[in-house]
Amino acid sequence: IVSRQWAEPLLERLALSGPQHSTVVMPILDIIPEKNFNQYTVANHHIGGFDWSLSFNWMALIEERNKTYRYPEPYPTPALSGGILAMWRDFWDRTGAYDTNMTEWGGEHIEMSLRTWRCGGRIEVVPCSRIGHVFRARNPYVVHREAVVVNQKRAALVWLDGNYLENFYQKVPQARHLDAGDVTERRALKDRLQCQSMDWYVDNIYPELRGTQPRSR
Repeated sequence: IVSRQWAEPLLERLALSGPQHSTVVMPILDIIPEKNFNQYTVANHHIGGFDWSLSFNWMALIEERNKTYRYPEPYPTPALSGGILAMWRDFWDRTGAYDTNMTEWGGEHIEMSLRTWRCGGRIEVVPCSRIGHVFRARNPYVVHREAVVVNQKRAALVWLDGNYLENFYQKVPQARHLDAGDVTERRALKDRLQCQSMDWYVDNIYPELRGTQPRSR
């Protein structure tokens, strides 16, 4: 479900994103318990992140990460939680849309997060926009684990340059010998957009990856 005037704060941030239309925005996802749709829990203001397995989780509170933060200002987040977002269509098309060789579910939001930040964009959480989301204990549909790992490996092969790819394999050893298909086109996109390195992303956007491994799901 959505709150009243949930769309306007997102649209305002998009309108302020400049001529390049390079800001991607997402609402706060409040919690609807799957066993009781009559309850509604207001979520805290976490950033989205991931560990070296490229598995998403909610990480630090923005108030802890940035001591100068004042609610309800929009704030940057290193990663998207999934497909609940808003962005300009021209930026979506210009930066490569989804990797169409990913299948089923999983990995696409991490790939999109790395691509957005490193290829000239930014991702913001907009607290004045709130959506109620049912967080389930398990997926209500079949998810094949190997397909998820293949998706994550495709993202890793393109975006984890330098020695970072080995961090992924250390976390997901079964991925090392999986066939993830041809990523030539996605690497060419990265080169064409003149995207920043993974070092730049860790140093400037997600320095938590340098130290103690962020908490896993």
